[in-house]
Amino acid sequence: MKRILIAGAGHGGLAAGALLAKRGFDVTVIERNKREDLGHDWEDRFTFSLLCNLLGCDEAALPAGCWRYRGDCAFVSPAKRKRVVIRYTAKNRQRIMWRKPLIGLLLDHAQAQGVKFLFETRVKGPAVRNGRVTGLETDAGTLSADLVIDAAGVFSPVRMSLPEGYGIEKEPKYGDLFYACRAYYDRLPGHPDPEAPFEVYLYHEGERGLSWFCTNEDSCDVLIGRTDPLTEEKIAEQLAIFRESHPWLGQTVLHGGQMGVIPVRRPLTLLVGDGYAAVGDSAFMTTPMNGMGIDLSLQAGRLLAETVAAKRETDFSAADLWDYNRAFHRLYGGDAAKNEGLKNALLSLPPGGVDFLFEAEVIQSSDLAGAGKNTKLSALLGKFARGMKQPASFFTILGGLIKGAKAAKLYQNAPARFDREAIRRWSEKIAALDVRLEQ
Repeated sequence: MKRILIAGAGHGGLAAGALLAKRGFDVTVIERNKREDLGHDWEDRFTFSLLCNLLGCDEAALPAGCWRYRGDCAFVSPAKRKRVVIRYTAKNRQRIMWRKPLIGLLLDHAQAQGVKFLFETRVKGPAVRNGRVTGLETDAGTLSADLVIDAAGVFSPVRMSLPEGYGIEKEPKYGDLFYACRAYYDRLPGHPDPEAPFEVYLYHEGERGLSWFCTNEDSCDVLIGRTDPLTEEKIAEQLAIFRESHPWLGQTVLHGGQMGVIPVRRPLTLLVGDGYAAVGDSAFMTTPMNGMGIDLSLQAGRLLAETVAAKRETDFSAADLWDYNRAFHRLYGGDAAKNEGLKNALLSLPPGGVDFLFEAEVIQSSDLAGAGKNTKLSALLGKFARGMKQPASFFTILGGLIKGAKAAKLYQNAPARFDREAIRRWSEKIAALDVRLEQ
């Protein structure tokens, strides 16, 4: 029986592990935390049908009280003179779920399928023999495996210590990460609901990054995020500013209050190596504009499990696992690359340039809701007419959209088979299209 070790109890790793255990593989998850400590104390958005398909249940079977609908969204320009509002219908209104019940459902399902768990066990890095990953080094000793699935997060000690010959990016670059603090505060009475309860502030207070303020019936969900690490002083300063504009923001923390680091870049071009495959945050699988990654992680877990099951008679070389790499990028990686082009182009502008793009309607609700997917000629011509009043800002954002579209096409046309030289050239073409941020 082939043995699979999963580094970290991430969403994608748990999804893959459950599917593989069900198909007869020996699967063990190594997780540094206690089971009861897993899952952030906040809500996140994802596609509920993906979770239910994995669990084999109807959406009506999800635990009561663990999810709710999110209200309409307003994107606010840096100077706060322009708001771009996205109205949702009953058909497309976003739903959010508390992370602890979500991770609990995935853990219970994986265990029911036969996945074993080693909690409170730290992964130190990959076990390597003759240049190949053969298991994991942990504080409980060396554990051997036919395949290691890396779900250990953005700073995965497995990815960051892979053999050089794998050619997999190890370290994030400046602008690839989003440093955030999120907390739910009490909502003070006597204030009406805002027009759009979920407000997203780009370049909040002129600083690179964003903040949000979501007014719920019973709380105020506040996120403060920047491309540079946050300090306690900066968080206190931003909360004071929010209390001036949102006097219903109380002082008592009801949930959250933790710092987090979120990948906000396109996924790794190369997700696999001999005896190794990355999913979730370990592979930077998020939507760059908003950092949401649960959908992509669950989808990656399914695709990886399908590839591994189909190759169960092999030794899980990079060539054996390439079908997973190629399928993920064809289906999902391209959209993330488009999104990164828009995100980095926005953050490379000064705040005044972003204000102009909002006020001249170069950036519209379709761009923000579609995350940079709207690159049709008719849409670009309309932007051109409006944007030429400030050509430097316009061409920066247009360049980001176009580079993102070109990178997306490359992602969707990854080499048909695993050829190291072809993959190296393909990856270099994608890297050449990066819209990099300067510190």
